[in-house]
Amino acid sequence: MIVLAIVVFGFIGLNTDWNSTIQSIKDANYAMIGLGSLTMLLAHFLRAYRWNMLTETANYKLNHRRTFYSVMAGYLVNAATSRGGEVVRCALTTKSEKVPVEILIGTVITERIVDLVFMFVMAVLCLFLQFDQFFGFANQYVFTPVLNNLWVLIFIPIFAFIAVFAWKKLIKGSQNNQDSLIGRLMTGIKSIFQLKNPFLFALISLGIWIGYWVGMYFQLQALGITDHFTIANALGLLIFSAVGVVIPLPGGAGVWAVIAYGLEFIYHMDHAQSQIFGIFNIAFSNIFHISIGAICYLLLFLEIQKIDAKNKLS
Repeated sequence: MIVLAIVVFGFIGLNTDWNSTIQSIKDANYAMIGLGSLTMLLAHFLRAYRWNMLTETANYKLNHRRTFYSVMAGYLVNAATSRGGEVVRCALTTKSEKVPVEILIGTVITERIVDLVFMFVMAVLCLFLQFDQFFGFANQYVFTPVLNNLWVLIFIPIFAFIAVFAWKKLIKGSQNNQDSLIGRLMTGIKSIFQLKNPFLFALISLGIWIGYWVGMYFQLQALGITDHFTIANALGLLIFSAVGVVIPLPGGAGVWAVIAYGLEFIYHMDHAQSQIFGIFNIAFSNIFHISIGAICYLLLFLEIQKIDAKNKLS
């Protein structure tokens, strides 16, 4: 994946007007960049807080500060490996909080399922707010292919049956031996069904996505070529960005490609300008996550050293 990302970024570099890109970034509104950074930071803090809510159901209450450090350290690793950060944040939290890593991985799986649901909610809202721009796109790439391939729907109940059967087997196995690897993993996955305050959990999940949405808006406002975009337009680009994250390329290479495509196809932006914003977006994301993630990793490392030293003395 790293090699593929290098190839993609090489392609970006060869097809970019760097003079215009550098000039646009030099002329950027840095107050808006600062507001975007603060908004993203708040969204990530809410993500850490939500993670703590899931682990509490398994009788493991995490330290909020160290959980936030782990989440940001995970984003640091994601900048290089795309998906490795999820494992790293679980490993770091296991080290600092003494929680079985399988339970933490189970809660992360649950988090991803919840995020998928809320991404769908935001996509429906996006379609509602910008029906004229997005219906044609959805009709061409979603509705029409589904209607032309209705035979594929036959497999949905089959997959659903297999999934339910496997789920029941996993639950039964985890109940028989809760201390096994599968048992601890299922404890993490089932955490969402044992939440003390489901409404707060849903509200925080929505807050995370609203934070990402507002953060995207501030990024658009930061550049002169995109400062005419509205808050509704920012939601459309957020959906494209979320789709780009699914592409497992380090450094946000997939995000750049999908956002640039969305700007051209949906908002009819000039090709060169769409490339400039795509580069600005991934540069902002990488600089933000690498710098904040590195600081948080250092702070967490120091705290783990103190915890280990205290445990040795006791």
